[in-house]
Amino acid sequence: MTHSTVRKPTIFTHFVLAVTLVVISVFSLSAYLTYYNQREELIADIDGSAQESLLRLTSTVAPYISSYSVNEYEKLIYAEAKLKQFHAIIIFDLKMGDIIGKPSYITGYVRTKNGQLQPYRQGKDVDDSRLESSFFSVSSPIISKGGETLGQVTLYVSDDVIKDELNQQLIHTILTSIAAAILLLTVLFYFAKRLFIKPIRQITDAIATQDASGIPLSHIPEFSHQELSALSQTMNNMLNVIRCSHDSLQLEHSRLLNVLDGTRTGTWEWNVQTGHIEYSGAWHDILGWDIAELNGPPNKNWNIFIHPDDRINSDTLIDRLFDKEIEYYDCEVRLQNRSGDWINALGRANVVDWDKNGHPLKVLGTHQDITAHKKAEEKLRLAATVFSHSREGIIIADSKSRIIEVNDAFTRITGYSIDDVRGQKPSILHSGKQNADFYKKMWQSLTEKGHWSGELWNRRKNGEIYPELLTISCVLGEDNKPVNFVAVFSDITAYKEHERELELIAHFDVLTELPNRFLLGDRLKSAMKHAKRSGQYVAIIFFDLDGFKSVNDAYGHEVGDVLLQEIAKRMQNSMRDSDTIARIGGDEFVAILTGLHSPEGCPPLLPRLIAATSDPVDANGNLVQVSASFGITFFPQSDEVDADTLLRQADYAMYQAKLNGKHRYNFFDAELERTLKSQNEYLRSIGYGLTKKEFFLCYQPKVNFRTGEIIGLEALIRWQHPTQGILMPKDFIPSIENRSLIVDVGEWVLETTLHQLTEWQRKGFVTQVSVNIAPHQLSQTDFMDKLIVLMARFPHISPSQLQLEILETSAVEDIAAVSQIITQCQSMGISFAIDDFGTGYASLTYLKQLPAETLKIDHSFVGDMLDDTDNLLILEGIITLANTFGKKVLAEGVEKKEQIQLLLWLGCELGQGFGISRPMRADKVLSWAKEWRLDPTWHQSPELKDELRPFIDSSVNNREHIDRKPSYLTKTAIGNKKERKI
Repeated sequence: MTHSTVRKPTIFTHFVLAVTLVVISVFSLSAYLTYYNQREELIADIDGSAQESLLRLTSTVAPYISSYSVNEYEKLIYAEAKLKQFHAIIIFDLKMGDIIGKPSYITGYVRTKNGQLQPYRQGKDVDDSRLESSFFSVSSPIISKGGETLGQVTLYVSDDVIKDELNQQLIHTILTSIAAAILLLTVLFYFAKRLFIKPIRQITDAIATQDASGIPLSHIPEFSHQELSALSQTMNNMLNVIRCSHDSLQLEHSRLLNVLDGTRTGTWEWNVQTGHIEYSGAWHDILGWDIAELNGPPNKNWNIFIHPDDRINSDTLIDRLFDKEIEYYDCEVRLQNRSGDWINALGRANVVDWDKNGHPLKVLGTHQDITAHKKAEEKLRLAATVFSHSREGIIIADSKSRIIEVNDAFTRITGYSIDDVRGQKPSILHSGKQNADFYKKMWQSLTEKGHWSGELWNRRKNGEIYPELLTISCVLGEDNKPVNFVAVFSDITAYKEHERELELIAHFDVLTELPNRFLLGDRLKSAMKHAKRSGQYVAIIFFDLDGFKSVNDAYGHEVGDVLLQEIAKRMQNSMRDSDTIARIGGDEFVAILTGLHSPEGCPPLLPRLIAATSDPVDANGNLVQVSASFGITFFPQSDEVDADTLLRQADYAMYQAKLNGKHRYNFFDAELERTLKSQNEYLRSIGYGLTKKEFFLCYQPKVNFRTGEIIGLEALIRWQHPTQGILMPKDFIPSIENRSLIVDVGEWVLETTLHQLTEWQRKGFVTQVSVNIAPHQLSQTDFMDKLIVLMARFPHISPSQLQLEILETSAVEDIAAVSQIITQCQSMGISFAIDDFGTGYASLTYLKQLPAETLKIDHSFVGDMLDDTDNLLILEGIITLANTFGKKVLAEGVEKKEQIQLLLWLGCELGQGFGISRPMRADKVLSWAKEWRLDPTWHQSPELKDELRPFIDSSVNNREHIDRKPSYLTKTAIGNKKERKI
């Protein structure tokens, strides 16, 4: 029967397909990105044009609406729609609406499908559907010069223009990509075929001719290229090695057959899936069956020849081998040969092939006749008594278990001489630690198996109890009845002591001797099982120490270790005998309270733990004190939970206690966990980033516009996130500003700033740095204490070199407390500034009570001062207000020289912003300071727009501005949320 050969695709075919697919994918992606970018650019241009038209219409239409000249502004919007190809322009006229008795008079023009403009008809479905089909729309109110809202203009833009332009660009991009792809593919395929495919075919042809064993007869040809030449040499060397190995294998196979014949060993190969066993070797000598009869058909399984008493043990070992509990099958069995006689055989086997699911596929094994060996072994058992110098103790007893001989090691271990024990039974050594059932099982094993091995405790002559490893063998006579018993034992006291030490290390914390995480898991699981049976509750309390790191940093790890040991002792003494306290890491502990009749039974026990962790400790002469945050959960719960889940729940609850201010306990809430899990993970990442030093500071200079003096710098925090790059404060500060973590971040900023001031001062650069203080940090009762301690650590830094900035909104929330803190800082020499001034509700009373030296004008006013007269009025009011109260004023967000010129004209000489310098890392500050120069054009008179000139003229002549209240009495409405700085 002939089989048709299936032609497989060549490697060149696969290469062509792969390269073609990659090239097409790359050029397709490139075309798509080009198309997408062009589309975005077109949309941006159209949006800009629409905004320009909207600005023009709102300014030109207003007078016509005021004069009720509808026809005039309809002409304007018609001309604008026709000129700019807008989809529609609609005007809502409020003044005309008052006349006709409607909310507004609506008029405008809508472009039809054929591109013509027609008047808009309110309520007509056709016109409304045309408006709804627009691509996007923009609107703006129409304001009169007096500030009255006259109506609204809405522009609708169609996507027809975008589509026409994009279609042309898309065709050009596709044609260009196809041409480039074809050229690239042609070049790649030519060189691939010439350099790789042709040599591979030559190699394939060379190894096609093979001998009967499948080894190629010819050598691989040499190639001109270095890499292919090295490949051909390597393959030729491999073929030579294969030929030599093949010859060696044939020789070894012949030798193996001779060994099997010489040792009278029968081999077998078992296909587990089919059940077929292939026999070879000396099976005829072992069982009297020919190989052909064993191989069948029918195929015979050697298991059928095993004695029934041995078959169970053999099958058990086979099952354990298949379950991978043992590596080898090694079993002595009695086999019945063809004549019906029983012989002793030693069977050995191993699984050599497994499927992907771990099931055995093939087993290789041997059986060897050991009948003569077993008979010789019986004779040698008695001879074992000559080993009197063995390190193990040996006892030889008669059939009635009376001792007839012992060796020297027996005397050394037990203290008994041969005269002391001769005629006695081994029970003279009994310690009483094993019960009668133990010895009953021992004799049962001796009777059934002829041997027993295990550990037990015996007693020495001096009464000392010791552990020993004992093996007892039964020596049978010709009548198959016990003649002697031989016991070999060794003293394993040292081993047991070492085992106890290892167990202690494995299950207990070395420092505190409390149970560790592994033993805690076992006890927690046991407590859970007992709680289910008894209907009681188990409380799991996870807690760690607040401020432990500070103790290590201040006093060293030795003091920290003593603190942990003392707290561990106190906690053990405060708990019941049925409870468990474990240390699972660093300063983290877990307590398990059992036998609770309800969850309400836990809180009365908590004060003892709180006292144990918060009372002062004398550690090596240092009086140190910490507190702890506790998280508590209970078992059982409405949902099925395991031990790991309970620990995670308690950990979550503990973390919530820390976020709520530390030194307290918090009960786990499943709903709270689900809602805050994501937030907590982000908070953890921030805390982890602070620990891993992922945060850094940038510094933005503050200068005097008039003199050019660098009056200081502002420290601004940044986060070098491992995956998201550099994050600004607005990306992470809002998540922690009302949590205790903001205090850690703020303290880090203060300490880092002082370190940097020290470094600059060492290099001759002495300046002032301002640091933003979060409201939550400022409200801490120990804020001043920590600040005093921190400044004491940097005695070479003058307090005047540090300035603290607080937000206006936080300052007025508790003005009395903030004023007290500012006064205390000023007494130390530390100055204060009010940040983002003008964005809150500060009144003259608040400003009078706040003793801050500097007011920082929010950048939103500075940014629009050249275009918005309202912002300019507010700036004038703030500057006048600051001068009235004798305070410095500093402008934030300065970007243009025109802003600086106008600020100087208004009386503000201090500022910061991109127009001076962007925030920079500390290593760039010194070089910037050396290169910094005052721009002479700053001192020129400001060139102002026409709409700002009346304000300037009025200010110069000290005239009152009509319909304008003083800016310092008004609340400024800032739409965007200000970036919070730290």
